Amino acid sequence: MKRFSLFLIPLFLLFTFVFCGKKGPILPPVKKIPQKVEVFEIAQRGKKLILEWENPEAYTDGSSLSNIAEIEIWLIEQERKNAEKGSGGDNKVTLAEFERIARLVVSIKKERFSAYQTTRGDTPGKFRYFYELKGKDFTRKNFIFGIRVKDRKKRKSAFSDLLLIVPEIISLPPAGIKATVFKDRIEITWNPPEKNIDQSSPAHFKGYNVYRLGEAGPAHRLNSQLVKERKYSDKDFLLGEVYRYFLRAVVSDSPTLSESDDSEVLEVLAKDTFAPAVPSGLVSIATEDFISVSWDANLEKDLAGYRVWRKMEGEKEYIPLTPLPIQENAFNDTNVERNKRYYYAVSALDKSGNESPKSERVSQTMKDGFL
Repeated sequence: MKRFSLFLIPLFLLFTFVFCGKKGPILPPVKKIPQKVEVFEIAQRGKKLILEWENPEAYTDGSSLSNIAEIEIWLIEQERKNAEKGSGGDNKVTLAEFERIARLVVSIKKERFSAYQTTRGDTPGKFRYFYELKGKDFTRKNFIFGIRVKDRKKRKSAFSDLLLIVPEIISLPPAGIKATVFKDRIEITWNPPEKNIDQSSPAHFKGYNVYRLGEAGPAHRLNSQLVKERKYSDKDFLLGEVYRYFLRAVVSDSPTLSESDDSEVLEVLAKDTFAPAVPSGLVSIATEDFISVSWDANLEKDLAGYRVWRKMEGEKEYIPLTPLPIQENAFNDTNVERNKRYYYAVSALDKSGNESPKSERVSQTMKDGFL
């Protein structure tokens, strides 16, 4: 038995040597850093550059990122070699160069996030920052922006893709905005701008964008294509509601978007002053006890009812038989005398109190000896 045990020991050592693999080199732990900002846009509006972006939602290892503590916006102002517009790409900047020479424009701490969010309660959120162009020399410079974020442990993301914008002289906003309410539209008109932001003329623009302000949310553009005329019809509205509009003159509607500042805001009450259609198809029938009148029903969605009018032969004025509107498109007049001729007409009313003209009249007589 002892000899058998001595035999097993070298066999076990041999088995361990053959089947146990060697350990690989010890790898450093994966560094946990926030993902970079992926959605980043820039536009010019008047003398302001508008940066919009979305914060990342995860770390580079895929784990959730919910503790962004700081957003940094960095900038390089690059002198243009060529004075002509569109020469902004003559000095390319690599990411390494940007990290070395860019300056910090603003550091937005978490407690200030709400001041830059475009809508409240976003997670991780959409943000907007306005960069004010100074002086008159901005048209001789290119502006290159990059954004990065930090978490609570000061771990920095990589910079976003760099965005270059070539600022230009933009017109002042349109003026003299007016609105006329029609039954099927609100028609907005305005005067074109006469000067640019540097007071030069003629004004530099290609068309207009029309915006409508919501009650709580941000403004949204109404036109899908650039408006070339000095008027716009908003057909998506309800009578009785209040709407607020403003306009911007547009220098370029392709990326990057270049617009003027906002015009004055015009508040419009879409007051319902439009009467329903005149009732049609009025007929009358005499029975033994009353005269019945009926007509075709109106189709207005805000119809409140009808008013029935009557006068006797020889009288000049109609009097209402139904001072309060009735809902039915028929009425029985029981307060009649035999062998007398009565004339009837009907008008329609809506819920705003607008009343149509009277319909064409019909006449009827309830005679003796009715069969």
